Amino acid sequence: MKRTFILIIGLLLLLQSQAQEKTDAMLFGDVKSSTSKEHIPYVTIIVKGTRMGTTTDGTGHYKLANLPLGKCVIAAQSLGYKIQEKEVFMERGKAVELFFELEEDMMNLEQVVVTGTRTKHYIKDVPIRTEVITAKSIENRNAANLYEALEGTPGIRVEQQCQYCNFSMIRMQGLGSENTQVLINGQPIYSGLAGVYGLQQMGTDDVDRVEITKGAGSALYGSGAIAGAINIITKEPSFVPEISADVQFGNFGTNKYSVYSSLRNEKGNIGLTINAQKLTGDAIDQTGEGTSKDEVKHKDGISDRVASNLSNAGFGLYVDGLFSENDKLILRGRYIYEKREGGIMDDDYYRNPFTDGTENITTDRYESELSYNKMFKDVSELNFSVAYTSHDRTATNDTYLGDYMATHDDNTPDVRDMRPYLADENSVTGTLTYGKRLGNHHLLIGAQGFYDKLEESGMYVIVDEESDYYGTSYKSIGNKSAHEFGFFLQNEWNITDKLTAVPGVRFDIHHSEEDYEADKEVFTSSFPESKFDRNSFSPRLALKYEASHRVTLRANVGTGFRAPYGFSEDLHLCSGSPRVWKSSDLDPERSISYNLSADYYGEKVRLSANLFRTDLKDKIAFADAGENVASLGYDYQWENIDDAFVQGIEVSVMADVVTDFGMGVDLTFNQGEYDHARDDWKGTEYEGDSKYISRFPSVTGNIKLEYSPKDWIFTIDGDYQGSMYIDYYSETEELSKIKHTDPYMLFNAKVSKKIKDFKLYAGAKNIFNYIQPEKYLDDAAFMYAPVFGTMFYAGISVDIKR
Repeated sequence: MKRTFILIIGLLLLLQSQAQEKTDAMLFGDVKSSTSKEHIPYVTIIVKGTRMGTTTDGTGHYKLANLPLGKCVIAAQSLGYKIQEKEVFMERGKAVELFFELEEDMMNLEQVVVTGTRTKHYIKDVPIRTEVITAKSIENRNAANLYEALEGTPGIRVEQQCQYCNFSMIRMQGLGSENTQVLINGQPIYSGLAGVYGLQQMGTDDVDRVEITKGAGSALYGSGAIAGAINIITKEPSFVPEISADVQFGNFGTNKYSVYSSLRNEKGNIGLTINAQKLTGDAIDQTGEGTSKDEVKHKDGISDRVASNLSNAGFGLYVDGLFSENDKLILRGRYIYEKREGGIMDDDYYRNPFTDGTENITTDRYESELSYNKMFKDVSELNFSVAYTSHDRTATNDTYLGDYMATHDDNTPDVRDMRPYLADENSVTGTLTYGKRLGNHHLLIGAQGFYDKLEESGMYVIVDEESDYYGTSYKSIGNKSAHEFGFFLQNEWNITDKLTAVPGVRFDIHHSEEDYEADKEVFTSSFPESKFDRNSFSPRLALKYEASHRVTLRANVGTGFRAPYGFSEDLHLCSGSPRVWKSSDLDPERSISYNLSADYYGEKVRLSANLFRTDLKDKIAFADAGENVASLGYDYQWENIDDAFVQGIEVSVMADVVTDFGMGVDLTFNQGEYDHARDDWKGTEYEGDSKYISRFPSVTGNIKLEYSPKDWIFTIDGDYQGSMYIDYYSETEELSKIKHTDPYMLFNAKVSKKIKDFKLYAGAKNIFNYIQPEKYLDDAAFMYAPVFGTMFYAGISVDIKR
């Protein structure tokens, strides 16, 4: 990191010497709201076609010096307002006054998005239906990480699946995280090891927006985008120096410290962003085992939330015109470090990583990205991006200790044999696209490559009583690797002024392999190598029809695939080789999805309805190892279990009810089933229920109320989760069951007051103290609702732009 920052400073000093031409042509004025006539602070003012810009000050006024001579188009834009452009004529040594009155854009219809088509569109114009979580929304929700930012998004459910380590995952339209592609600035670098705790480790202080497209996206993004894509877009440097800081304190040591800064040189062609964030939280124990709320609400001495100490730091260097007039080079970097500890809290027992019932996990992650954009005079555009990530994990749990004690009359192993599970993952992704407009067509061709290597090691004990090696400890080392190359083509065809068709296709070549070795001969045969080779052809077609100025209809059909490769955290205790077998004979998951939506864009209201269905073929699931697989040394296996489908309808209303008061309401009605009952429940009373996809609520809903008079903001949001099916696997087999849960609703509230450059705020999450009314210690994954109650917080932030 030190060398990187030295390089950044060197580039800044080198390129700073590019002086701006002194024309003494001055532009000044102010920006007001068209409704209230009050000045709007911190509006971005851009001279289109140049790298020049500024922002209005705290009083809504601005000035620009040394503008180009002749006609100039000046644009004023700010989140929550519609963009306005005006033309001026600049002369040497003269000053011009220019005033703006911006219309409010409460529905964010002029928010630019890129994920659906890899090209820029306003939300109201994008052919692929796209939803956006803005930086303002993230702030109002007090979302410190991506997990919290995604909560309450229609069609998306974020959840924790492990009481001991708080493993988190995301579900989109009923499909799991393995079917959702998480991107950072368009690159698929948040997978593998990062997919386990990454939602909570990704800070939001440098996030500009989160774009969400639903339905099979493999025609653009490759393997893993069966359910859709979530694209995290980071902030770019502001046109005036900016520094913001935030300090927040909450109960149970839930604290946040963050700083973000950005600046540009005088010419405006070089920009730099720097951010850092620290999040802390103590272990929490508020609930215990029980089958009713009265039983559950008593402490049991075991952590419900792990203790966590998380740090994020990053930078972004933006250089315009480095090699030619119309190009941009971006260099980004991020470092994430986290230590989380959970388990038995009495006498700080969980602080010892090698004790029973303890989870102790350390994450070291580096991300780096280089992007280059070139605009050509023939209205074509070239984009190249390459990213590298290094992700290390050290983890201990009581799997080895428990197995050793069970096979050695409750004796403990030699301390020299106690060691953590280690994982080291390195991946490289690269994407190249070329886009060109030809009449009413916008063609996009591209290629994408991905390489990943994952090395794992851990200690295990032979627990099979029939084995000659029963009770023997051994170290296992796993080597996994994958490479994938994809080529895609897309055509945005404006058939008429009202009708747009976007056909696209992608061809992927995938290869992955896994092999294992043990430091002792503990099996009758060697671990076999597993290889997987598949080619995939993924077409997609999207249609957009503007029925009127207010009403837009969209239809989308596409295919997706998922290769059986990746890190396994299926049981949260088998995170290591060689416990999960992935046969070379596995079939990839394939899907076809359909979306039909209608949107009404009014001045004060937005209405949306979206019908969706995804048919999934050869669903891959986690199961106990069969007899033949167990004889090879594996405890579990992936297998193609069945075909399945998910379908439903999403409806939402966003309205600016009266001045300073807005609301949003959405409801989603869901259905998801396998074609047949699952094998592990056949012959039981739960055979019929096993057809339903687990953790997929029949109804979900959200409500948001926001009142913002002058310098105050009051926010209340509610998250409704309908009944769902969830598996409980008991250590006592006859107690295992599929539970049909009761609906519940969570409410959060926040209030903030702005005083000049400062903002004071306070709030609470889960304000009615709802907790899951049933809990079992022998199945850490039996989680579907909060297991601890209300969380309070208060803080102060400062945002200085000069």
